[in-house]
Amino acid sequence: MINLLDDSAIARARSGCTSALCLTFNGLKVRLLTNNPSILDYLVGYFSGLTDSQAVQRELRVFLIDGEPDTGAVDWAPVQRSKVSRLGLKEAYVDTHDGRWIHKVRTGLVMFQSLVDPVVMGDLLANRSQVVNFINNQFLNHYQRQGYLLGHASAFDIEGRTTAIAASSGGGKSTLMLKALETPGARFLSNDRILFKAEGGAVRVLGVAKHPRVNPGTLMHSERLRSILPAAEQKRFAGMPTGELWEIEQKYDVLIPAAYGDGKTALSGTLRNLVLLDWSLDDPAPTELGPVDIEQSPHALDGLRKSPGPFFQNAEGVFPPEQSPAADVYADRLPGVQVLQLTGRVDFDRAVELLHQRGLL
Repeated sequence: MINLLDDSAIARARSGCTSALCLTFNGLKVRLLTNNPSILDYLVGYFSGLTDSQAVQRELRVFLIDGEPDTGAVDWAPVQRSKVSRLGLKEAYVDTHDGRWIHKVRTGLVMFQSLVDPVVMGDLLANRSQVVNFINNQFLNHYQRQGYLLGHASAFDIEGRTTAIAASSGGGKSTLMLKALETPGARFLSNDRILFKAEGGAVRVLGVAKHPRVNPGTLMHSERLRSILPAAEQKRFAGMPTGELWEIEQKYDVLIPAAYGDGKTALSGTLRNLVLLDWSLDDPAPTELGPVDIEQSPHALDGLRKSPGPFFQNAEGVFPPEQSPAADVYADRLPGVQVLQLTGRVDFDRAVELLHQRGLL
């Protein structure tokens, strides 16, 4: 086992990472180094369509170490969450002189967040999604240090004009975004998080290189995506009431190029529209789309607010206390963005019709 608090042991583990892969995300070049080439093979396929070759602003090395960490020798502190999961503790951490170790308690993976040479260690292939998340955390940190604000939203783009869809977890933002992709010209920009910043008289928005991970309800209500579910699962979910299906927490990856074809991804755009989801399955009122004055009602943006989380490390190397910026901070960062709200009964087909009527699709 690898002693996480022994710098020489970590240095030896890093030195064994001789296989490399370079990926560029909106100007951030990430050089992945590992002792298990199979994880690189997976990442090449996963990030297809989600990287670019534009001018590199910064290069960062990230080490992917396939090995068993010694988590028992560390005095971990729990990462406090606003909502307690029925599955128990998700993450714990310990700070060191040059970074922070984070322990994914349920999977055993550990991650060292630092300004230089961050590390993810454990059974990499068994926890590929968490490896992807750690790589994306480096991207999120890079741009938050440049003044970009983190938002809890999915997004699609049409010819550089981006529409973000914000809601709390399970509110339907991924499903509505995937429905929007059926429109010719609409491209996937992000599934769950966006970064945005007002500059040059517009609001620039960046997507995060992660394909949608959705619950079975999203797949069952899409002719295009239903086949992602194994036949036995399709049969199991076929007769399930909508409300019960909505509550199932069982994630499936929707790889955009495989599901929608080439040319259906975008990496950045100009944020023109923000759609807030304030609807529910049991609301008897019809689905409606109307404007929101966020200067008068900044609290309407609560679904967009997102804490940077335990992985965020500022440019000075400090891990700030976890806290989402206030709603009025978000309102101030959205000059010129049209903000609309979907209310009433959850009806994705009707929502798409309303987006068409408003010229968003």
